[in-house]
Amino acid sequence: MDTRLYPSAKQVIPTSQVITVPVSSDLIKVYRGNSLQKAISIANLFATPPALTKLTLTPTPYIVSGAISASVSFVTLNSTTPACAMTIAAPAAGRLLVITQIDSGTAGHTVTLTAGTYDGTTTIATFNALGKSLVLFGVSATRFLIVANVGSVGLSGP
Repeated sequence: MDTRLYPSAKQVIPTSQVITVPVSSDLIKVYRGNSLQKAISIANLFATPPALTKLTLTPTPYIVSGAISASVSFVTLNSTTPACAMTIAAPAAGRLLVITQIDSGTAGHTVTLTAGTYDGTTTIATFNALGKSLVLFGVSATRFLIVANVGSVGLSGP
C-alpha cells in the first residue's frame, strides 16, 4: 500500500505540521476508498448534519418518575426508594442515549418506550443495581439498537 495515499499511525508527523489551536476555516484531509482526496472544514465537521454539536453527554439526573426529554443524551437514575418509572416517547433515528443507574437501590427503575422497541420485541428496561447501564442508538422512529447492556439490564414487555 502506498503510504502517500493512505497514511498510517506509524508515520511521524513533524512538529511544525501539527496544529494545536484549530480554527473553523482549517481543513481536514480525508481519503475515500477509491483514493480520491477530499477535504472537510472543521466548521462543517461540527455543523448540523452531522449533529456532533448537539450531542451532549452531560448527565441529566432523574430522581422521580416522569418522561425523559427527547433532548437528553445521558440519563442518570438516582432514587433508592421509590424506584423511578420513566417513559421515552419513541426512538429517533440518529439519537444516542445512555441510561445508567447511579444509586444503590434494588427496587427496579423502569424505562418504558411508549412507541417502538429496544431490540425489536421489548419495550421495558429494568435497572435494579448500581452501575447497570444501557447505551442505545436510534436506527428509526420505532427501534433503538442496543449498543451495550452493562450489568445485564432486564428487558421485557410489551
